[in-house]
Amino acid sequence: MLVSGGIGSGKTALQEELLEGAAKAGALTLSATGARDEQQIGAAVIDQMLANTSAEIDVPSLTRMRETLPGDPTYENAEARVVRDVCDALLGLARERPVVIGVDDLHFADETSLKLLLQLQRRIRCARILIVLTQPDWQSSALRLSGYFARQPRYHAVQLAPLSVHSIEQLLTELTDDAEQRKIAASVHTLSAGNPMLAHALIDDYRHGTGSGRVTAGPFYTRAVGALLGHSDAQLLDVAAAVAILDRHSSVSLITRLTSLDTETVVDMLEALHRAGLLVDGVYHEPTTASSVLGGLSPSSRARLHAHAAELKHGAAGATEVAAHLVAAGNASAGWAVPLLRAAAYEALLGDDVQFAGRCLELALASTTEESERRTLQQSIVRCLWRVSPSAVTPYVAPLRELVVGDPSSVRVGQADCFAVMRHALWHGDRETYLRAREVLRAAPEPVDPQSAVELDLAHQWHFGPRPVSEEEGESEAQRRSTPWDHTADSLLGMWRHRGDEATLASAERLLHNCRLGDTALEAIAMAVATLVRGGRTERADRWCVTLSREAHHRGAVTWEAMLESLRAEILLRSGELSQAAERADAALEMLGDHNWGVAITHPLTTLLQAQIAVGDLDAAGRTLKRPVPEAAFRTAGGMHYLRAWGHYQLATNRPLAAAAAFQRCQRQTREWEDGGGTLVPWRSDLAEANLQLGHVAIARDLARQQVELAVDTDPYACGLALRVLAMAAAPSESAGIINRAAKYFRAAGHLLEMERTLKALEHSRGPGRPAPDGAARATGPAVAMGRPATRGQFVVRRSSATREPTVKSAAERREVTPGPAAVARPDAGESTSLSEAELRVVQLAASGHTNRQISSTLFITVSTVEQHLTRAYKKLGISGRSSLATVLGQRGLELTSRNGASV
Repeated sequence: MLVSGGIGSGKTALQEELLEGAAKAGALTLSATGARDEQQIGAAVIDQMLANTSAEIDVPSLTRMRETLPGDPTYENAEARVVRDVCDALLGLARERPVVIGVDDLHFADETSLKLLLQLQRRIRCARILIVLTQPDWQSSALRLSGYFARQPRYHAVQLAPLSVHSIEQLLTELTDDAEQRKIAASVHTLSAGNPMLAHALIDDYRHGTGSGRVTAGPFYTRAVGALLGHSDAQLLDVAAAVAILDRHSSVSLITRLTSLDTETVVDMLEALHRAGLLVDGVYHEPTTASSVLGGLSPSSRARLHAHAAELKHGAAGATEVAAHLVAAGNASAGWAVPLLRAAAYEALLGDDVQFAGRCLELALASTTEESERRTLQQSIVRCLWRVSPSAVTPYVAPLRELVVGDPSSVRVGQADCFAVMRHALWHGDRETYLRAREVLRAAPEPVDPQSAVELDLAHQWHFGPRPVSEEEGESEAQRRSTPWDHTADSLLGMWRHRGDEATLASAERLLHNCRLGDTALEAIAMAVATLVRGGRTERADRWCVTLSREAHHRGAVTWEAMLESLRAEILLRSGELSQAAERADAALEMLGDHNWGVAITHPLTTLLQAQIAVGDLDAAGRTLKRPVPEAAFRTAGGMHYLRAWGHYQLATNRPLAAAAAFQRCQRQTREWEDGGGTLVPWRSDLAEANLQLGHVAIARDLARQQVELAVDTDPYACGLALRVLAMAAAPSESAGIINRAAKYFRAAGHLLEMERTLKALEHSRGPGRPAPDGAARATGPAVAMGRPATRGQFVVRRSSATREPTVKSAAERREVTPGPAAVARPDAGESTSLSEAELRVVQLAASGHTNRQISSTLFITVSTVEQHLTRAYKKLGISGRSSLATVLGQRGLELTSRNGASV
């Protein structure tokens, strides 16, 4: 009986089951397996048969044959004698009981053993002997061999067919739903082509899978592929590996050249792989199959195949495909290899495959010694790797940096050299190197692209804050801004000096629409988003962050995505979404890793720290402060915000002296920025709060007034902070009104977190431990020196019999410091017609046409309170109702204001 079938069709399993059953029935069994490495050894299968049986069969001639070498004149006689002796011995045993002989993989049997099997077949007409042979049905040599046995008597052929869908259904006994059983069986049949080994593996993957109800190739399938090919002919494994290497280019011609096998053998092996359910139209049915096949090879074997495949495909396939083989081989020694790798890297970057582009460039760099070629490759690697791992580019930037900051006149330094060095210097806070590279860039004969120049300048200011006026005045006429990109940037940079007006916000939107997310554009985009946030357009800024973050994720640019997620976290913090802000900031840090953030790590750390302080999780905030921050970061704008957050942590943990030291450091660092008119860090408000906690109320007031003067027209956030400090330092009767105005400023700034914190202060009366106004509380520590006097106005202190309250006299002597037209009135003793501060604000809004509900919303008070204020105001003013308010205010407004006194 000759059993035929494909790879993994169950030939061996059927034969073993038959032999086991025969032995249990009392038959004598002999078994052997043909092997390619024993095919040239005479009587190798016979030797296995005699060893794999329970009977003692002594064949002396077999020993003598082993002592004779093939080619010896006596060898043929010795061989014939062995065949005859074994045949007689088996026929003799068959007279006593049935004999069953099993030979697996007949196509690898040696010639002597085949002669024995044929002799036995011719003599078993009346003998109790069963011979069970197996062979593949896809090899030409095996098919020719089966013809010899087919011409003999008592021949039976058994062809093993693939499992049908119905047969697979019988294996899914745990499924009780017939429709589900048919569905799963059909999926298994499609993926396995009915191959029993693969079908069982897929069923196991289904049973141990995710429970999604889908059949997918998993670990059981992968192991089955390895077992299926691992026990097959070595030539089959060679062809299988060639198909995995060549992928969709796996033609017979290429496989023949790659494996050095003859065409007939390659065709046979491909047919076997198709019948086994592994190949469909010349490629693997499941992508995991190729990985499993290649995983079974040694690293050196894989490298040789890839290198050979690259040579075969060069000139016939695309650069990316050939480069993939070179990268896998780790060998680019051919003369054409380095240019091809550069081309492939360029294509990969266009498709945002940063990882593959980096591998191509690194292999090319390791394979060339030509200096200009190496410089070009180093530039490309810096641009490529920076997207995913900024710290990894340092070794490639180092030689470029030496070139740029050393003696650039000794060798021609290109724009790409400068860009690479400037990009790296900014990220790591090396301002000196950045400025030196910028000088070299400006001195180069070729003009710099306006967009790239603007993006780098914005990146510089994003990290290091606004440029001092002295630096701008030092530029030559040719260096000053003249292109549309320059004008847009100039308008955008107005954010440093004032809260974004319409022109600034329009420039931010224009830049976001026109700057494609890229290596030099990242901080420019961040600057535009920050401008929208500073201008109160937080929802718009968040939408931009979402859109750009998705693009960065799609393009595999981890650095970009992490920075954008950090910006989103800051927006969420301002919106009062504290838990989400902390989660996103932490995710941004984890996405890139602390070591890759450079000085920009201060942005997500600041947001995370502020969120933790705001929710009162000071233990977590303490752990956050232990994360390493580069020393260079404390010379950047982001570092000042981090230092502010550090100071507020000290305030929250009752360490006002440490907090004051941090805020004074901010003062020193931002001095040059404020010379240019900026209010980047509201250190005066912070220092005022520290002094207030120390009990130095007068100093706290003076610092807060300075902050109000600087920020009243430009920065509602900073103004709100200062007003809140003044409220904390004011008399109980005055604090609520000032807090109201602070909340209004925070709302104008779009800073809902601070607005909520401020409104909550309205719900609590002054605590017993809070410093009293007028220096009544005893100082608990040395006074913290205030900053320089405000440049936009002076402060005047008026005294009454009860308290001393500050008023602001602006540079124009008439500017109001609160939103809207209202000056603040405070009742004086004995003046029954004087309106209180709260009453005056309500009256002015009512006179301008606001309804009670609108006044309630504007002033953050209840409608009932509005009604009470109006009732009292009507009585003091001697009028009957709202209709007379406008006339009375028109006649007596100035008198009321001057008599009650202007107040912060």
